[in-house]
Amino acid sequence: MPNNHPIMILYSFIGFLIILAALLNKQLLRWIGIKSMSEVFTNPKFQRSARITEKLARLFLGFLGAGFLVQGVGTQFLSSEVTYTISITILGLSGLIMLAMFGVVLANWKAK
Repeated sequence: MPNNHPIMILYSFIGFLIILAALLNKQLLRWIGIKSMSEVFTNPKFQRSARITEKLARLFLGFLGAGFLVQGVGTQFLSSEVTYTISITILGLSGLIMLAMFGVVLANWKAK
């Protein structure tokens, strides 16, 4: 069995950074000087859509980071098959969240 320790550390670090970005999303944008999309739009319908999309984006980042963390840390506690199955399930959920974001944007674009 090859030594996967550096890869596990890399996956864990990437997962931690992605979860940190999800938790501190608004603060990071303010620090960089970028306004959130819900503040930029003047139409109330678009503001609502942007708020929903921003929440879904934070949720997407959280699930993506959790998937990376499971890949990095999970092999120490679980078998590789179980870790792979859990990680793919979490990453699949993040893909569904991405589709929901597209759906929200398209629904409001058509309602215009």
